[in-house]
Amino acid sequence: MDTTPATNEERREHHQVREIFVHACELLAPIVAGNDTVKTISNFAMAHMVQEHFPELSAAEINIVIITVETLHREERLHAILNKKG
Repeated sequence: MDTTPATNEERREHHQVREIFVHACELLAPIVAGNDTVKTISNFAMAHMVQEHFPELSAAEINIVIITVETLHREERLHAILNKKG
């Protein structure tokens, strides 16, 4: 039984997010790091900031960026992404 896909079609979505993700991490890293003890900035404010820097993203894509950056920070993996770029 052959279980390989018939085509090499890209199944991932949100290609624009993938293109800007490292830059978005750089933008949001200081904010999410500062939110560890007190919620000093809301998700609404972060969404506004991301929208200003990346106007081509939809609201859903902006939400994906913010949630992913917050999750990576909480799991202490955000610094690895930032260090890869440098």
